[in-house]
Amino acid sequence: MRILCLVLLYGLLHSALLGQWRREPARDLDTVVVLTGNLAHDFSLLDGSAGEERDSVASVAGRRKSGLQAAVFSMILPGAGEFYAESYWKAAAFLAAEVGLWVAYAIYDGKGDRQTALFEQYADRFWDVVKYAQWIEEYGKRVNPDARDEVLRNLYNRAEINLPPWKRVYWDRLNAAEAEIGRRTGTYFTHQLPRRPEQQYYELIGKYPQYNPGWKDANVDNTNFYTNLTQRFFEYSAMRGKANDLYAIAGTAAKLLVLNHVLSALDAAWTASRYNRRLELEAHIAPVPRPFGIVEFVPTAQLRLTF
Repeated sequence: MRILCLVLLYGLLHSALLGQWRREPARDLDTVVVLTGNLAHDFSLLDGSAGEERDSVASVAGRRKSGLQAAVFSMILPGAGEFYAESYWKAAAFLAAEVGLWVAYAIYDGKGDRQTALFEQYADRFWDVVKYAQWIEEYGKRVNPDARDEVLRNLYNRAEINLPPWKRVYWDRLNAAEAEIGRRTGTYFTHQLPRRPEQQYYELIGKYPQYNPGWKDANVDNTNFYTNLTQRFFEYSAMRGKANDLYAIAGTAAKLLVLNHVLSALDAAWTASRYNRRLELEAHIAPVPRPFGIVEFVPTAQLRLTF
């Protein structure tokens, strides 16, 4: 009985207001507005909030996210595009990956630098380029009998014995002697030593048997310099290998950093697109023109499928 009374009361109110609004010009609206039968909407007309409902479509459009803008944000800083598209968990995940990869890169690159400093100090202490030049002068002719004597002589400064070995050697003459011996195949002389402190200087002396005679624990002649490798040679090679491994990990972290930027950019564009699709399904009040200049606001729902 109470429900029936409420329905009758609402009907009378509806008819009275409808008749009044049709007889009198609207004060605040350009056209006459009628009640819709939707209680929430109709009472909003009475308290002046209907204008907000008429702007609902425009409000939804204003909330759309730009996929290109989201991708640019994440390309600069992974996770920023996801944050812009209001996907906060994914934003945190990409940002955490970025921070973690930078930390890993910094740690292993720093370890590689420290290991490099260690093996370079080891080389300066236990490998002697003057000793290597002396060996060439003494045994180079036996390694390659066709080598010219004048090319294999006077490869280092014999007077300034207090200078570091790399400052006593005549590098141009030493390289010419190496090339002279290497003219004959099978001599194991395949490289010319760069000047210290170039990176190749430290690499070659622990990589090729050609430089085995320069290690201070070497006791070799022309017949076994490439097979009787010294303990220092192996220790130094292991130290360099460790440094290379550390740099390899840092390099992998750097590649993953680039990948994280690309993946985050792609995901941000996709996330923005999904955000916009959710906005397409919006319940709102749509204005529907009626005869006699009357505009009726009808509750509607739009569903748009995009392929």
